[in-house]
Amino acid sequence: MSHQKAVDTLNELLGVEFASLIPRLGEAAPRVTWPATEDQALLRRVLADAQTHQRELTQLILKLRGSPNPPRYAAETGGVHYVKLSYLMPEVIESMRRLIAAYESAGPTGSVEADALIARHLAEYQRHLAGLERLHTGGAAATPS
Repeated sequence: MSHQKAVDTLNELLGVEFASLIPRLGEAAPRVTWPATEDQALLRRVLADAQTHQRELTQLILKLRGSPNPPRYAAETGGVHYVKLSYLMPEVIESMRRLIAAYESAGPTGSVEADALIARHLAEYQRHLAGLERLHTGGAAATPS
């Protein structure tokens, strides 16, 4: 049985994962001020999940006898070094929304395993986004750092 649709969908999601701002935060180590410490704690979990997602997508593509596309990074994510985390948070939230939109638009792949993986990743990102939005509504978002 051909799993080409599943492989193509998983590769598209892998590309979106690579292009996201989330993995760049782990490399950039933005400056964290006191008001952004809660953001940092949540983003550590988000980053760990993003790394797991990339690994799981790659492993499933290989399991389905596909070939993972090489990583391609968005050029605009290169400018996050030496910046305050609080400054980056609106971009982080928007990047997470783009990830969620990509997962939501993936649709059925014809592979039960791929569909389950996509649904799990989507649920994790939705949970993380809800946490970030809670931190950035009302007084938390209005506090400059």
